[in-house]
Amino acid sequence: MPRHITVAFPGQGSQYVGMLDHLPEGFINNFKDEIRESLEFDILDIIKNGSEEKLNKTSITQPAILLTSYLEYKFMLDKLNIEPDLLCGHSLGEYTALVAAQALTLRDALRVVHKRGLYMEESLSGSMFAILNTDMKIIDDCCQKASSKSNKIVSPANINSSKQVVIAGEDEAVELAIEYLKNNGAKKCIRLNVSVPSHCDLMYEAATKLSTILDEIKINNCEYELIHNLDAKKSNDFSSIKNKLILQLTKPVRWSDIMTHVKTKNGIFIECGPKNILSGLAKANDIENIYTTSSNTFISEVGKIL
Repeated sequence: MPRHITVAFPGQGSQYVGMLDHLPEGFINNFKDEIRESLEFDILDIIKNGSEEKLNKTSITQPAILLTSYLEYKFMLDKLNIEPDLLCGHSLGEYTALVAAQALTLRDALRVVHKRGLYMEESLSGSMFAILNTDMKIIDDCCQKASSKSNKIVSPANINSSKQVVIAGEDEAVELAIEYLKNNGAKKCIRLNVSVPSHCDLMYEAATKLSTILDEIKINNCEYELIHNLDAKKSNDFSSIKNKLILQLTKPVRWSDIMTHVKTKNGIFIECGPKNILSGLAKANDIENIYTTSSNTFISEVGKIL
C-alpha cells in the first residue's frame, strides 16, 4: 500500500548563501525565464554569490527561500516520481506550498512574497522571543497582562509545539511579558535574531497592503490537500485562501495543530527546503519517519521506502 506523503516547506531562518549549489545548473536553468520575469533583481545571483546581510533582508529572504524550496520540490518529484498527499508550510512556507499545490504560479508567488517582505520591513519594529517548556495558558496570560499593563502589543506568534512557543510585539510589552513569564517559572526565554515581529497586530498595515497585491493575481483552488497556518484547516475555495494569507500576518502560526493533523496520517514527513528546522519541530511534535531534502542521502533514503 502506498505511503501517505506530507511535504512541508520552511519559512524565514532557513536561508544561507549557496543553498542552491547542490542542484544541477541545467535543472535550475529550466526555471530561469520565469524567475527573471518575476523580480527586478537577480535572486539566483544573490542566493549563490550574495552577502549574508543582503540575503537576510526580509524582502530578499522571502523570495529566496520560496524559490529554493520550490526547486527542491520539483527536483524531488523528478527524481522520485511521487506526488504529495498533504502540503503545508511554516509562515512564508505556506506560499511555497500553494505553488506546489498549483494554487499560485511561481511567478506570482515570487512577486507577492517580495512585496510581503517589503511591507513587513516598513512595519513598526519590535522583538520576538522563543519560550521553552512553558504551558500555553501561562504564556497567554502573561502576554495579556503585559499588553494591558503597557498598553502595547505582545502576543503568541508561533505555536510550534507544546515545548516551544514564540511571542512577538513591541519591545516594552515583550520585555514585560518575559518578566512575568520568568516569575511564573519559565526557565528559557530566547531572543530571536529578527528585526520584524511577525504574526502579531504590528503587521496590520502590512496585511492591508498585502490584500491589495493579492487582488492583482489569480489564485486557483488547490490540486492537493493543503492546510493553513491560520487554523490548521484546508480551504474550500480560492477566496478563502486569500483571506487566510492576509490574516496569517497578524495571527499566530498554529504549527502544533498542523503537526497533530499530520500525525493522524501515519505516513512520512518530508521537509522540502534549506536546513532542517521543520524536521526538528516535527520530532518535537512526535512525528515519525522524518526526511529532509537538505540531507545528502535524501533521494536514496526516501526511494528505498516508497
